[in-house]
Amino acid sequence: MTETISATGPVEQPGRACGYSQCDRRIAYTGAGRPREYCGPPDRIWPDGKTCKTKAAEERRAVQNSGLEGVLAAYAATSGPVLAAIETLTGVLAAHAQHVTGARDGALARIEEAERTAAQALARAADAEAERDRAARQAAAAVRDKDQALEERRTAERMARDAEAERERQVTAAWDRVVEHEGRRTAAEQKAADQTAAATHALALQQREFERAEALATTNAALVKANRELEKDLAAATARASSAEQAATLAQAAAEQVRADLTGQLAEVRAEHAAERARSAQAGAEAGKAREELADVRAQAEALREALAHERAQRAEAEAALRAGLAAGKRS
Repeated sequence: MTETISATGPVEQPGRACGYSQCDRRIAYTGAGRPREYCGPPDRIWPDGKTCKTKAAEERRAVQNSGLEGVLAAYAATSGPVLAAIETLTGVLAAHAQHVTGARDGALARIEEAERTAAQALARAADAEAERDRAARQAAAAVRDKDQALEERRTAERMARDAEAERERQVTAAWDRVVEHEGRRTAAEQKAADQTAAATHALALQQREFERAEALATTNAALVKANRELEKDLAAATARASSAEQAATLAQAAAEQVRADLTGQLAEVRAEHAAERARSAQAGAEAGKAREELADVRAQAEALREALAHERAQRAEAEAALRAGLAAGKRS
């Protein structure tokens, strides 16, 4: 069965002491081979599962770290003669035991202090590592927030550019319609002007035809008067009756023909004048309709300009808010 070491006081046993300063057992030497320096398994194992040899190595490292290497070196230099004479020099052994006890207590104190210092250093290192990890996480979060803010800014700028392009397209289309309606209005006005000129020309022709009709009527009146005079002379000029009657008949036929021609021409002039008036009225109506359409298009263009100005103001506010958010993110 394996024996474990307890914290009880030293036990006096024959043989050589264990090389581990905290072990109270002695190692019996059989006289064969090299004597052992430490208690070994399986009969000696400490509660932490380590052997005396392992714990002695840890003790030496602790001594080296604590600055007691010189003391223990002196102890090791004097321990050989003391152990050789331990059987005969009991007094020297007691003094040596006191030195050993003092050295052990000092080493243990230094070891505990070194362990506390190491534990504190490890705790500070763990805190520093945790702080570094936290700072790294915060930096990564800041980078993610910055990337997200940049992406949102790019999206907002792209949407603003699209909206601006759409507004520009609408304004361009509206101006194209304005130009088209202006062209139609100009054409209608030109057409009305042409029709007015044609009507004026027709009225001038009608006036000239009226003047011709009046002249023909005057001529006709003269012919009627001459006819009457010829009829008065008919009784007196029997000899010339046949020829005079024929002449009168011919003159009457000519007058009737002239009257018929004048009447037809007057009817044609009146019909043409009425048609010109109708065309002028239609042209005026088309020009008024074109003016109304032009006013509507101008009102639509003005509404589009106002919407574009409102959209630009909203975009400016969105960009200002985005810049303020980015500045606040950088400050945080």
